[in-house]
Amino acid sequence: MTHKSSLCTAGAAVGLILWSGLSLSASGREQSSPYLKYPLPAQWSQDSIMSTEKGAPSGDAWWHTFDDRLLDSLIALGERNNYDVSMAARRIEMSRTAIRQAQSAYYPQIGIDLGWTRERQSGRIAGPDGAATVTSWFGASASMSWEIDVFGKIRAQVNKSKQTARVTAAEYRGAMLTLQAEIATSYISLLVDRAQLAVAQEHSKNQLHILDITETRHRTGLVSGLDVAQAKTLYYSTVSSIPLLEASIEALYNSLAVLCGVPRSELPASIYEEHPIPSHYDLAAMGAPVDVIRNRPDVVQAERSIDVAAAGLGIARSAYLPSLSVSASAGTQAHRFGDLFSRQSFGYTIAPTLSWTLFDGLSRHAATVEAREAMRLQVDNYNLTVQTAIEEVNNAMARYAATLQYIDRTEKVVENSSDAVRLSLDQYKQGLCDFYNVVEAQLTYLTYQNSLAAGRGQALTSLIDLYKALGGSYTVNSYDYEN
Repeated sequence: MTHKSSLCTAGAAVGLILWSGLSLSASGREQSSPYLKYPLPAQWSQDSIMSTEKGAPSGDAWWHTFDDRLLDSLIALGERNNYDVSMAARRIEMSRTAIRQAQSAYYPQIGIDLGWTRERQSGRIAGPDGAATVTSWFGASASMSWEIDVFGKIRAQVNKSKQTARVTAAEYRGAMLTLQAEIATSYISLLVDRAQLAVAQEHSKNQLHILDITETRHRTGLVSGLDVAQAKTLYYSTVSSIPLLEASIEALYNSLAVLCGVPRSELPASIYEEHPIPSHYDLAAMGAPVDVIRNRPDVVQAERSIDVAAAGLGIARSAYLPSLSVSASAGTQAHRFGDLFSRQSFGYTIAPTLSWTLFDGLSRHAATVEAREAMRLQVDNYNLTVQTAIEEVNNAMARYAATLQYIDRTEKVVENSSDAVRLSLDQYKQGLCDFYNVVEAQLTYLTYQNSLAAGRGQALTSLIDLYKALGGSYTVNSYDYEN
């Protein structure tokens, strides 16, 4: 993309952004969620703001819009090895196990006992002259207990476990999105620091050349020592920034290694090669607010937390209902092992039981009130999460729009500063201006070249924040969990 076409593209994008401002229309279809206090709009006020030359990224890979293979490799490495993501995945497995544990209550519990007993009974129980008696016998029995879920108590427990599993699935997607955004942000910061390091190294070479010129002119008596001192100050101030940039680059390598969950030696070898900063003009289509906001990982997690609280309320209410259970046992006992399987040795018991607590000092009432308030708390949290999500989208888009304008204007400053450096140096050599003009031109040029690199990085960071605020490109099916 040429400089002129880049400016045109940026100008068009900025115009659309400023015109629409991502203001959310109050009209639109009603939301399927009964928990929203205020409805989400059916679409952005200007849908074209969400797309330029690129369509929506395939699947969840929103970072593919940056068209950087090294970034793709780093994110893939992090998804496989990052410990935060790994722990979130293990919580999903734990929640699935909890479902199976809750479902086990649907079935009877069956056990067996095998044993031999020898007993000596005191003869003094029957009378003062009674003789002690010794008896022994073999025994084998099977027992069964089963709570029949007539009133839905077990079903309520299973439902809560399933809703909790769906929350952990959304939590996992949130951890994945956060990881992807952090890796992308650290990678862009690495490229920006490298660009600024290259600027500092190039300027230090030019300033060293200027220092040689001033020293030569001083030796010939054309200028005073002040010019030499100013040239040295300019040169060493630039050189002094290089170690800090190199340290920042090293820290970003280490940060990326931690995010990817591997030792630094396991990072892709190409990370140490030069890479250009990706284009900051590419926005991918991400869908309408009604589909995007409600499918953000944190919004999905908040909504499903309401379902968990609602299931808890159902459990609290089920405590008012009776319980029906059946216990049974069958076995055989005999003094001699050979008689264990004779007809007269067998025995059994069957005991169906209906239990119903009629009064408990209002304990169940208090538990129900507590569960109801817990559900209302989750509803408030859900609405707050939705509002925060809309705010984050608006803020990220505003920052992106402002950064595009900043880049366009800074590019003009850099171009003019380059001319100022060249002209001031030519005039200084001809004795037409003071060396102070050269110093000022050099400092301005260096400052705005650094600012331009930082601005391009900020534009990309704003895009990353925007994609994160939009929840990536996840759909609701990404979070569904069915046992």
